[in-house]
Amino acid sequence: MKKLPILALILYLLGAASALALKVRDLNVAPYRDYLLLYAYLEDFPQEDFREATRHGLGLSFTFHIEIYRIRRFLRDEKIFDQEITRVVYYDPVKNIYYVQTVGAPEAPRRAPSFRQALWLAANLEGIPLMPLVRLQPKTRYRLKLKAEVRKIARVGWPKKIIRFLLFKGESLESSWTSLVFSL
Repeated sequence: MKKLPILALILYLLGAASALALKVRDLNVAPYRDYLLLYAYLEDFPQEDFREATRHGLGLSFTFHIEIYRIRRFLRDEKIFDQEITRVVYYDPVKNIYYVQTVGAPEAPRRAPSFRQALWLAANLEGIPLMPLVRLQPKTRYRLKLKAEVRKIARVGWPKKIIRFLLFKGESLESSWTSLVFSL
């Protein structure tokens, strides 16, 4: 009889932890010209908490971990592709505009007039070229795995570290691995 309240508490805590997890939706790949393109988007993240974080000078970092494995029948699957895509969202209070920068990309940061649009730009992977199709063999099965992580990042300085410590609990959220089996 004493085990029942403990079990209920554990189930409640697991439910609360899963409520704050990110979810990857509509994971898909498609060949286009000479490249394999990735399509996916994130949902179920606390927008109000993120809005307050960016308004107080903290940036948001969206990191997508992408892996592709060649499925083999009797051997361990072979990893043929491993990449991270990181997008950073930050706010300019003087211009009252949000910026979304893909780390390592040669293009300038994209501007977003609203916080909702900035989150949409950072959380969506639409037509991201992954790898050339010549690296994939026809009629071979592959597994694509995707995991997302969102972090609040602070610029160096004691006032912002104090604000981060006092106002924002839980600096990162992550999704579980989502996988997709495909072939050409």
